[in-house]
Amino acid sequence: MEREIKMNFDDERIKKYVQARNEALFSLDEKKIRKFMKKYTGLTPPKSEIVFWAMVYKAICNIADAPPEVKDKAKAWLKEHGFKESLIR
Repeated sequence: MEREIKMNFDDERIKKYVQARNEALFSLDEKKIRKFMKKYTGLTPPKSEIVFWAMVYKAICNIADAPPEVKDKAKAWLKEHGFKESLIR
């Protein structure tokens, strides 16, 4: 007997999450980003500044509708610090 898996995606909840994520990341405000991370992941953000910003800028580079000026800054920072834009290695 085959089981049907039903995914219950709450479009409004997803939209609110994406809006909050984008507001935090695109602000480039460290306190705002750390607060967002703690609220939505329950994890403590990295203490290392370089790891924190690498994570933030990699995330920004992989958001299709990120503002071009924010994405350009993210790409420049990653290149300057020896990181790739990709989330995978």
